[in-house]
Amino acid sequence: MDTKKTSQLGPDPALIQHNRYSPAHFDCETAVLLRSVLLPVFDQATSWSQLIDTLTPKGYRLMFRQGLLCITDTETGTRVCGLTFLGLQMRDLVARLGRPCVIARPGSHADGDLLRHPPVRQTLH
Repeated sequence: MDTKKTSQLGPDPALIQHNRYSPAHFDCETAVLLRSVLLPVFDQATSWSQLIDTLTPKGYRLMFRQGLLCITDTETGTRVCGLTFLGLQMRDLVARLGRPCVIARPGSHADGDLLRHPPVRQTLH
């Protein structure tokens, strides 16, 4: 058993942290396939909500990790890729879809979750 990756109590927390923030490494064929699946989703989206709703059934989620918008695996939370991998830029998405609604995650990593809709403020009477 590789003691770097696993202990008797479970996976190494440093390895989990590394997987959550580091991009996955793909061979050429996998990279092309991933781009061919994801790029049309981004190209056809007319809102952040639609983009999120289309990615979710495919097993992907949008999150900010260390201040960068990333696509993560819904089940494991592992970072799949960033916008650069897809040839996209955040400023172009914001120009087309508007500013995303992001809720910060606790900690100092500049992490955040994209919300489908902005939260509604409750009025007090």
